[in-house]
Amino acid sequence: MRKFFWVGVLVLVLSGTAAFAGDGIPMGNAIFYPSVEAVYTHTDNLFLLDKNEPFGDYADNYWIIRPSIGWEFPMKESYVKFNLSYQYKDYDKYNIDTHDSWFADFDSNFKFQNGGAIYFRNHFVSGVTEVNQFDPNYEATFGNARFFREYAQLGFHLPVNRLNTFGFEANYNSVDFTDSPRGQYLPFFGYTQWQGILSWKYHYRPNGSWTADYTYSDSQDRSNKYNYTLMTLDKKYRGNQLMVGWEGDVNHRMTGFAKIGYGALRFSNNIYNDFSGVVAEAGLGFKFAEFVRGDLDLYRRASQSAFNVNNYYTATGGQFQVHHQVTKYFFWTAGLMYQENRYPEAIKSDVNGDGWADSVLFLATKGQTRHDSITRALGEVGFHFTQQLSLRLNYQYEDRNSNVNYMDVLGLVHHPYSYTENRFSFQVLLGW
Repeated sequence: MRKFFWVGVLVLVLSGTAAFAGDGIPMGNAIFYPSVEAVYTHTDNLFLLDKNEPFGDYADNYWIIRPSIGWEFPMKESYVKFNLSYQYKDYDKYNIDTHDSWFADFDSNFKFQNGGAIYFRNHFVSGVTEVNQFDPNYEATFGNARFFREYAQLGFHLPVNRLNTFGFEANYNSVDFTDSPRGQYLPFFGYTQWQGILSWKYHYRPNGSWTADYTYSDSQDRSNKYNYTLMTLDKKYRGNQLMVGWEGDVNHRMTGFAKIGYGALRFSNNIYNDFSGVVAEAGLGFKFAEFVRGDLDLYRRASQSAFNVNNYYTATGGQFQVHHQVTKYFFWTAGLMYQENRYPEAIKSDVNGDGWADSVLFLATKGQTRHDSITRALGEVGFHFTQQLSLRLNYQYEDRNSNVNYMDVLGLVHHPYSYTENRFSFQVLLGW
């Protein structure tokens, strides 16, 4: 509780000056954005495991303190931005090896008189428990291994004429677990990915465009010497994807984009299935009233998998969220997400083909083809004391229902990849 006392003191001291600050603090030609966030969370299932599994339904509390500093350098219609955040995370009962995470983001966009633009972005994370950084489609659940991630984007848009715009983007995405102690269980494997994207837009009206883009990907594992803790294979692949769609606004109440196409992932270092099939994504924003906004996301995509002999899994689903700014001070948010993860290969007990079962779990579930359905519901209420100081209370319910199961010697049925979680959080945010 002493930690929370000092967090409270920090927030109260900083809030004393918050009423006198605007949207950022001007500093010469730059704008300075300091902030500090304190979060206290209770979960009834920290490790996201079925109640019949060891450490299943392990209830705990944890708190986070996250100070951030940011700068923006505006230049007419161009800008350069940088943000650096440090996060300290601690638990009441669970002893985590590393409490510290770092986040650094760089964003720049330079526009030219002919309507063209060149941009560079870089996202760096030195993290521990943030599994969505290296597996954004929710195969991985809980992790406590140190990792580094870097995601860089360099691209440009060039108007060919009044109706057509050509674009190119090069991406670099790297995840590295090699700083973790040898033999520590890893929630995923490290990888290095390169992407090249060619895009074309036809502007059929000022606020609407038909789009087409082609993406080439190359991905290689970079943590093979640690993969025995995952009991998986080398997942090197090359990918091709072609999508067509639309972006813009339908009317003053709905804007967004929608794309559909074909994608393929060809894995070269094992004999198991490649992916080929339909891919799609859509993001639509709705303005129901002056202070009520809704956002809908729909998708179908394939992601590399770290599960057993599966090279990939498909994630198909959507999420919808509504935000209502009831008054100048009070707001609420509600959201629902549903997603299905499907795997092409049946579970094998001998992943590496050496004649031995790699785990008791794989031996007990061999022959089953995994299929997970994930449901998540979120509700949040908040209050702005000032433009800079806000308080939020939120609740999240998550249910992962996987078909994989087995019966132990006592006749008890286990669902090793299924779980439910109830999570309550209290957040105080002070930021400019």
